[in-house]
Amino acid sequence: QKGQLGDVTPHNIKQLKRLNQVIFPVSYNDKFYKDVLEVGELAKLGTKMLNHVLNICEKDGTFDNIYLHVQISNESAIDFYQKFGFEIIETKKNYYKRIEPADAHVLQKSLRSPCAQPSGELQKTE
Repeated sequence: QKGQLGDVTPHNIKQLKRLNQVIFPVSYNDKFYKDVLEVGELAKLGTKMLNHVLNICEKDGTFDNIYLHVQISNESAIDFYQKFGFEIIETKKNYYKRIEPADAHVLQKSLRSPCAQPSGELQKTE
């Protein structure tokens, strides 16, 4: 089907590694990619990568919230992130320049309990 990446195999793992280097601000070690090959399912890869990022942010302890953008028509991605506690907090009109629909939802996951959050919208405290 058009728009699907397919399964991760030993033949395309290098492309996945390169995509991750370009897209994500986190570096993954070789064991991570070996585990991906053993799992062999792209959905589990997304779950593993998101858990990895969430764990880093939670261990760091200085992040209050995580924000991301999802195209409004991407219901599977919205459902995926909501399972991890992300909530739609805003919709930005014409966020994307080269795809339709151009609007994006802003999703937020709070990493601190509501009573512990300071006022204001800090993504990372110093």
